[in-house]
Amino acid sequence: MDAGREFLEEPDVLPSAFFSVIDGGMQGLIRFVSIGSACGAGLFDALEEKPRTAGELSDACGISGGMLVHLLDLLCNAGILSRSGTEYRNAPLASTYLVSSSPYSQQHYLHKNMVFLDEIWARLPERLSGGPLLFDRERFFRELGLPAMADNALCGRLQRTVREVAALPEFHSCRKMVDLGGGHGLYAIAFTFQNPRLSAVVFDLPHIVPLADAYIRKYGAERVSALAGNFFSDNFGTGYDLIFSSSNPSGKSIELLPAIAGALNPGGLFVNVQSDDRDSRDAYQALEWELWSIGTAEKGRGQYSREQPFLTPEYRHALAEAGLSIIREVPVRDDYHAGTYVHMMIARKPGQVTGDR
Repeated sequence: MDAGREFLEEPDVLPSAFFSVIDGGMQGLIRFVSIGSACGAGLFDALEEKPRTAGELSDACGISGGMLVHLLDLLCNAGILSRSGTEYRNAPLASTYLVSSSPYSQQHYLHKNMVFLDEIWARLPERLSGGPLLFDRERFFRELGLPAMADNALCGRLQRTVREVAALPEFHSCRKMVDLGGGHGLYAIAFTFQNPRLSAVVFDLPHIVPLADAYIRKYGAERVSALAGNFFSDNFGTGYDLIFSSSNPSGKSIELLPAIAGALNPGGLFVNVQSDDRDSRDAYQALEWELWSIGTAEKGRGQYSREQPFLTPEYRHALAEAGLSIIREVPVRDDYHAGTYVHMMIARKPGQVTGDR
């Protein structure tokens, strides 16, 4: 056929193969933005009080009635809401993860992803040609990263970690602990709830301490306090029966091991929970990781440990040199992303925790 009339023939590659990729992506994007926007407008909180009609929700949330009806239909189709007659109510997914008063609320996680969508993914051409987005360090950790991590941890990772540690006979003899780089402080809070004679210090940078204080007040954790400092340069104390590190460089730094061992009492525990996912992230995560940074620092080096390997032969040797013996290693499922696990290592200093300090 004449080249100028090729369009009269259907393409050899099925158009459905192409449009299913585009349509599936758009539907996923629209579903996510709809959930995030409804959450921001207080729709799920309003429905947790009682079932409401579209008109009542329009008044309560300030959303135009014409748009709202279609938004509600979309949320019903996604299994987030249900409808009975003219009234809508939260489905269990919404009540559990989207209502602000739920102990498992993911509103901070949604907010972080909405920001990433707006500032990174919607501007992908700019990112690809102009380099990664540079977040202000304090803004990222205080407003985005750590609140989202706190939300995610409460969906199972924290409970699984705490159960493993609380099952150790030594744990209930512990009287004093420090959470190095503890961020939101939820692990320290949870450990004190499991051991009524344990007091805890959340040690983190000055701009992070107010976030830990907020969670301490929220949960009424009277035996938990926050202390500002940099574990690479400042003294984080001594006389601890338990030192905990989760998802921060204190748990991957060989240089810190002598200080950690020295800060432990005889028989004390070093509980270290870290990711080692340089090669395990999917293509989506791998690309996103390249599209943002914090200040001028390069992630994966210095204070950024996500891409650094964990429990290398060198780290294990340094543990032994510091006098710490590994007594348990266990993978911990982290449900925020399908197939994601972190690795927990528990090491002990020679001696016996007396429990009478």
